[in-house]
Amino acid sequence: MSKAKIFFIGLDGADRDLILQWAEAGLLQTFQSLLQQGAFGLTNDPPGINGCHWPTFFSGVSPAKHGRYWAQQIQPGTYDIGTFSFGWEPFWNVLSQAGRKIALVDAPEAPLAESLNGIQIVERHNYKQGNSSVQTYPLSLAAEIETQLGKNSIGSLRTVGRGIDELKDFRQNLLTSIEKKIELSSHFIKQGEWDLFLTAFREAHWAGHQCWHLHDPNHPEYDQEVVNAIGNPMKDIYIAIDAAIGKLLQQVSPETTVFIFASTGMGPNYTGVHVLDEILLRIENPQRAAMRQEVGNTLNSLKRYKFLRQLKKRLWKPIQNIRGTGKPPISKLSNRKCFQVPSSEAFGGIRINLVGREPQGKIQPGQEYEEFCEALCQDLSELTNYDTGEPLIRNIFRSAEIYKGEHPMGHPDLLVEWNRNAPIASVYSPKVGKIDKVYWDSRTGDHKPGGLFLVSGASIEPKQVEQPTSIVDFAPTIASLLEVPLPTSDGQPISGIFSSAICTES
Repeated sequence: MSKAKIFFIGLDGADRDLILQWAEAGLLQTFQSLLQQGAFGLTNDPPGINGCHWPTFFSGVSPAKHGRYWAQQIQPGTYDIGTFSFGWEPFWNVLSQAGRKIALVDAPEAPLAESLNGIQIVERHNYKQGNSSVQTYPLSLAAEIETQLGKNSIGSLRTVGRGIDELKDFRQNLLTSIEKKIELSSHFIKQGEWDLFLTAFREAHWAGHQCWHLHDPNHPEYDQEVVNAIGNPMKDIYIAIDAAIGKLLQQVSPETTVFIFASTGMGPNYTGVHVLDEILLRIENPQRAAMRQEVGNTLNSLKRYKFLRQLKKRLWKPIQNIRGTGKPPISKLSNRKCFQVPSSEAFGGIRINLVGREPQGKIQPGQEYEEFCEALCQDLSELTNYDTGEPLIRNIFRSAEIYKGEHPMGHPDLLVEWNRNAPIASVYSPKVGKIDKVYWDSRTGDHKPGGLFLVSGASIEPKQVEQPTSIVDFAPTIASLLEVPLPTSDGQPISGIFSSAICTES
């Protein structure tokens, strides 16, 4: 039995509402036990941002400070969109430098360590790398893993078709991936007295993206015939992960402090990102709205929804691959007052073409910028989902207001939170007119804000934490438990769940 001081299990994309619902129903017995015996609470996402949970977790600082809000961001001083290079040091490097012994088994989105007092294994994905060698620190660890556990990758297929056999294979692949993660984690749990052992399961994430329509009867792509044939793959994956956690917890000491962190929720993939740039173009040029109305598609968008999204998987994707990504020319962006930048499906990102920041800025800082943003927010707030009559947008966040005192140079100026109560296939406002456009992405489920954490161990008082906990609080909490200062963190150690003054400010 391992004498690890802290055992941290990450659950990427495992929805907290489903965990609580299925635990109460007795389907998730490990979670049911942990909820009764330990402390638990809800977590807060960084405001207005839904694409940087794990970097925010392992850096312990806000997205404004570490700079990332999405994997693809505008490069400051240009109109170019590129991969964001994350440079903030993970908190476990600080622990390592203080002499604490660390084991990282597939920490999501974490860079491979250049130096570590311990080991790191970076996840392998057979969806594009086949039976490739695992990335590890130290390098020699890869040979040990492949000798004792085999070369087969522990990653999982992330995409799947809609056929019954395809979905069955997808589910089995995820179940196999969970078993491999148990085997890999178990192999290293018993190899030392770790100060921090961190492992993660990502299978709920992939199942949620690809199989939400088989869980949610209200989804337009819900298929009763498929459900009758294979059931609910999401439920199967959650049950398997619950059992896996139970097996791993049997291998650690009762004195070990156990954290389980479900990073973000999951729900139907209803979004307006596919219409945002056309909306911005029409707001800037009302004549475009009138012209587009004359040639607009008159078919009801919701009736086209299922057919067109299924057609995309067979026909549209190959066409896109031939044509390329369709990235707008830089000249077109430079001539606009504002434009869309990459973001998650939950939030649309809008960048103002600001003089002094963008190479060919159109809007002056100060009063003109404020008046432009205010008018744009008003125009956006008047949009409705044409098929439901509900507001298209739930909230509009301004980065400068969310992160006062911070200067996220690559972030959007405005973050638009979509009303995701229903599919968004047609939008309307008097100024913009009517836009009919079906979202092409094949994923039927997507992330929603909010997560869940549970803590158990000899020093933990069973209770529910009333106030939501920030993601940035976990790094200083773990560091404090290991008696290592973490002065760079924006968070504070979680209080009120430990039976003694074991967790003090770092």
